[in-house]
Amino acid sequence: APQAVRAAAQRTDLRALVESIAMDYADAGMPVQVLHAVDGICDTRLQALRRLLCNLVENALKFAGSAELVLDRQGAQGPWSVRVLDHGPGIPQAELAAVLQPYVRLEDSRNRGTGGTGLGLAIANELAQALGGRLVLGPREDGGEGLDARVELPG
Repeated sequence: APQAVRAAAQRTDLRALVESIAMDYADAGMPVQVLHAVDGICDTRLQALRRLLCNLVENALKFAGSAELVLDRQGAQGPWSVRVLDHGPGIPQAELAAVLQPYVRLEDSRNRGTGGTGLGLAIANELAQALGGRLVLGPREDGGEGLDARVELPG
């Protein structure tokens, strides 16, 4: 397993993490912003979570040109949800599960001409599972065009 996954869990300010990731990209001239973030401390592996979220942001930037981050929690003790939203072509419903498998690349508009082996989302999925959570891909809940990549973490 990658070093980041083997590291011990540490108390992590999730809002600060999400905001710092967005700021790092914004400082580099990339259109990444935080739409909404609740306050919260979570025991997690910080480096693995940062790598996971950056992986999802990179994916959104590559295929959609921008990314929006949302941090929520279900109830006071419930699971955390960190979502990376984009306004790209999205992924067809039938192919959402396939893109989480290593080396699967969709051949349609989302990937045309971009190259690569399709490891991005598979690695993100493995990292989410290593953190005790899961990665859920779906259409944007607001009905807009694009992908909603949601990382669910235990409370």
